[in-house]
Amino acid sequence: IKIWMDKKEKEEEQKEIFKIALTSTIRVISGNNKIGVNFGNKNFGSKNLYFSEFDNLKNADNYVKIRAEADSKALKLRYSNNEIYQKNLPKTSIAKSLYSLAEKIRYEKIGSENLKGIKHNIIKNYELKQKLKKKDQLETREDIGVKEAFDLYLQNNFLNLKLTKLSEEILSSWKTVFDEKFKAKIDFFKENINNQKIFN
Repeated sequence: IKIWMDKKEKEEEQKEIFKIALTSTIRVISGNNKIGVNFGNKNFGSKNLYFSEFDNLKNADNYVKIRAEADSKALKLRYSNNEIYQKNLPKTSIAKSLYSLAEKIRYEKIGSENLKGIKHNIIKNYELKQKLKKKDQLETREDIGVKEAFDLYLQNNFLNLKLTKLSEEILSSWKTVFDEKFKAKIDFFKENINNQKIFN
């Protein structure tokens, strides 16, 4: 029992150290030293960053996920202007989802270019997500969610993420449509990655 209690105590101590490190990193990346960071089951307000799955840290992959999520949220605070975002927000739900994914990849791309550590965390997390994908409902394009396919399309084009065979299958259902709309403009988007108004 003592060995088990010592192990649990050490795990809790490591979590506390990780919380401190994450909070510090988020404040540095976001440029906001006063931002509140909450961990666990309670969200203490919209002005704070909230990590609900922190208590489920059981292996290295869980830590990668939280670190990447923290980096992404901090980058959003630093590089995404909500007024500009709302001004260009589409009306339909699917369009809103795709628009949100494009803005997310924009500020993650900026952060990845500025800091190698952020790039490593974000890429590693996307790679882990690919590994967790399961082959189901790949018979027709309609079976593939456009949001999932567009997310992979953006990751591949902006973060140079290498896609797994399954991810390529998922993307292939929509790639022709995406290429028709975006391929000729990818360079334009990359050139304006730091200009949210133009990019949005």
